[in-house]
Amino acid sequence: MSGKLKSSIIQDFESSFVQNCLILWGEAFAFIKANKTVTIDWEEENISALFFDYIDKSERAINLHINIFNEYRLLNDSILSQEQSAKSASRIDFRFTKDWTDQRKRIEYFIEAKNLIENDCFKKGRKTKILADSLHKRYVETGIDNFVSGKYPEKGCLVGYILQGSPENIVPMINSYLMNRFNSGEILLKVQNENPNLDYCFRSIHGNLPIKHYFLVFQS
Repeated sequence: MSGKLKSSIIQDFESSFVQNCLILWGEAFAFIKANKTVTIDWEEENISALFFDYIDKSERAINLHINIFNEYRLLNDSILSQEQSAKSASRIDFRFTKDWTDQRKRIEYFIEAKNLIENDCFKKGRKTKILADSLHKRYVETGIDNFVSGKYPEKGCLVGYILQGSPENIVPMINSYLMNRFNSGEILLKVQNENPNLDYCFRSIHGNLPIKHYFLVFQS
């Protein structure tokens, strides 16, 4: 007898999918950290390219029927009705998908990644310093804000590529900016993380929207 599945079964299936996406992400990070020397000189897009390449070719991803897309355009009604140019569509760094054939449903998960540093520092080929607080501000205004505003889909997380410094010192700086902006408790708090390859996991709550944050330290 066919019918709708219980919401708890659907939630379990979607939770398992998200967990597998993060397992793939953690495996990619472990591989990159072991095989590449990612420094302050790396562009954000080049780091993301390594994650995409690893997961796209991963046997685990293939066996789980999980697909990954990078620099994914987020189309809206204005674009589809030609009121807005498709070239102006917002992009998010990663989209994961899995088809649930029995339910004729496709589920999605999204990741947006940002470079972060603790202290102002120089980058090869650049005459002026990269300002740490500018990257912290960007993390909030083009990361957190985009999820909160609905510009990015709710089912996703933020990843910070730590190229210099430590999450223990960077997160309080991000929180300071958040508190100055909102004068509220919308700050990042450390939470338990079950993925052994993703050491630093935080959560912030904005209204009714919780956002997970993973910080990846490339230089031990």
